[in-house]
Amino acid sequence: MSQLDYYIVIILLGLGNLVFAVIAYRQRDRQIQGNALRETQVELAEIRNEMAKRRMDALEAQNELLGEIRDALTPAESSSPPETRPPHARRSRRSSRPPHAPA
Repeated sequence: MSQLDYYIVIILLGLGNLVFAVIAYRQRDRQIQGNALRETQVELAEIRNEMAKRRMDALEAQNELLGEIRDALTPAESSSPPETRPPHARRSRRSSRPPHAPA
């Protein structure tokens, strides 16, 4: 093996080492970005959960308020028998089928 062959092998090994270093750097960069993304997702999930809790609290308060309004508007049970109360309006679902065309 000549001295030139030896230098070529050393240069090729150096270039190979450089390629591996670039690959390792890119993988580490992706890992860091992935960790940052996961941290952001966790923060967003915590915010979403807090917002859902506040919404549940607001809905609970609204439900209590509506119950109080209903109780205030509904006559007492003893003064009005159930037969004289108007029946609850029934809501029908709208059909997804098109209406029939006149014949």
